[in-house]
Amino acid sequence: MLLMLATTLALAAPVRHALVVGANDGGGVLEPLRYAERDAETFADVLVELGGFDEEHVSVLYAPTAEGLREALAHHAALSEVADDALFVFYYSGHADGSGLRLADEHYWFDALKHDMRAVGADVRVGLLDACRSGSITRLKGASLSASLFTGQSTALEGEAWLTASSADELAQESDHLRGGFFTHYVVSGLRGAADTGDGTVDLDELRRYTEDRVVARTGATAAGAQHPHFDFNLSGSGRVTLSDVRRASARLRLPEGLSGHIAVSRLPDGTQLAEVTKQAGTESALALPPGRYRVRRRDGDALYDVTLEVAEGSLLSITDWGSPWTPELGIHRGDRRAHYADLSRSWERKQKLGHSPGIAGMASVAIPGAGQLYNGQILKGVAYFLASSSLMAGVVVDPAVTDIKPTLWPMVGATVWGASVADAVYNVHRREQSRPRLGGQLVAGASYSDDPTFPWHLGLSADVMLRPGISLGLDRVGLSRYADLGWDAHVGSRLMVAAETEKLRPGVFMAFGLRHGRDRLDPVPISTIDSVTDRRITRTVFGAGGNLRYYLVPRYFTEAEVRWERDGNDENWRTGVGLGVHLGR
Repeated sequence: MLLMLATTLALAAPVRHALVVGANDGGGVLEPLRYAERDAETFADVLVELGGFDEEHVSVLYAPTAEGLREALAHHAALSEVADDALFVFYYSGHADGSGLRLADEHYWFDALKHDMRAVGADVRVGLLDACRSGSITRLKGASLSASLFTGQSTALEGEAWLTASSADELAQESDHLRGGFFTHYVVSGLRGAADTGDGTVDLDELRRYTEDRVVARTGATAAGAQHPHFDFNLSGSGRVTLSDVRRASARLRLPEGLSGHIAVSRLPDGTQLAEVTKQAGTESALALPPGRYRVRRRDGDALYDVTLEVAEGSLLSITDWGSPWTPELGIHRGDRRAHYADLSRSWERKQKLGHSPGIAGMASVAIPGAGQLYNGQILKGVAYFLASSSLMAGVVVDPAVTDIKPTLWPMVGATVWGASVADAVYNVHRREQSRPRLGGQLVAGASYSDDPTFPWHLGLSADVMLRPGISLGLDRVGLSRYADLGWDAHVGSRLMVAAETEKLRPGVFMAFGLRHGRDRLDPVPISTIDSVTDRRITRTVFGAGGNLRYYLVPRYFTEAEVRWERDGNDENWRTGVGLGVHLGR
């Protein structure tokens, strides 16, 4: 395949190729990002649209493994052997720390990334990292800005350059308003023409200056504080590294010489900001826009102008009528808009149940299963909880005079459903999470039952620590086991569980080992003559294996059903159990 590619590329212009990576999940206790993978898609699109990159030579990876990223870099290294490649661009948006990229629970070390980048034999290699502490990569094997980059030497330009979203000890920030990272937003905005100083193209240095100015200015007002992009160029020779040509755009918005102010272009109807530029009078520039409908907002001093326009394929537009300016501070006094936003606020407050108490919701369901759901306005769910728990527990009688209580499985299931209604009522007062966590810890209260008369049932707590998604290690059934009709034995154990992770279900298998301490009986003694059991206390080892299924009612609360085989000394039996659990941490 590479041989065929070599023949084709030998007759073509120098190749520009790129590897673009987006990964929302950084593993561990890191909060998943919302826009990293979207940023990767946006960046890849602008390379193809304006950068002269053939779509076939732009590889885009979403949430890859470390090995998948390694293979993709190797593909581009092999491509550089058969192509006359003038430029290779590597882009990453996601989590990172001081030592490397975080791909879920794997690391791709900065040392390895630099090594693998340098295996790509392009004339110029450019790396862009939109990640926390990404400036750390520039500390490796000292790259420095070569003065010859902007001189008139006649030698061809060669080497590598890195543009990172933050310094070695800073966080990189996302913006819900921009629907992306600040760094990537201004990189893409710059490539669309905001960084152009007048010739219709955007080079590496223009992009550097524009991105640095805008990111620092925009993030200075955020709660996390100003974010300082870091740049490190190690290039020799003369010329410019041109990254985009605004004149290639299918449509452009012309910004004439006399225009000034801060101009932001947002795509309609979703309002995503596509580009922004601070325009100085005296120079003409243009912004590249894909065909579509846009809102262009210009702020000049205290005056704000809004224009909506339709951009057609191949058009070159210039806004000549900006309409009448309006002042945002005065605009809020218009009665119809004030009433509109006040109604939105009240509606949101009612929906979020900000005046409701989780304690009242929980206690209501403790008193009557499903009552907490009625308090939360979830009528059908409340009725379902009441009918399910009451029908399963119907007919259970507890008499203090009777010491031989032998519970059966269905009342235990009913009690679990009752407990689930309590957890669900508390959680749904102020629900915030959209998806359930995969790491952190889990705590389960449960009961298990067996037909074996020696240890008919068990009550206890289990706890798991998620070593990584799908693998957990923890305590197993720490509690009390009923010993025939004579009382309770103490039990403590540990287990290793392997499970499949989905949004609602977590089916798993486990192995458990534990110790049970309590009474012993002389063998052989029929259970009918249990009165002759000695009062000697012993400790026994217990081994178990089985499977369970957890169903997540809401992102942090779940019910559990379990089947296990268990061996205790000379006894072995099958047990079924149910439980109610909560997820702690991430």
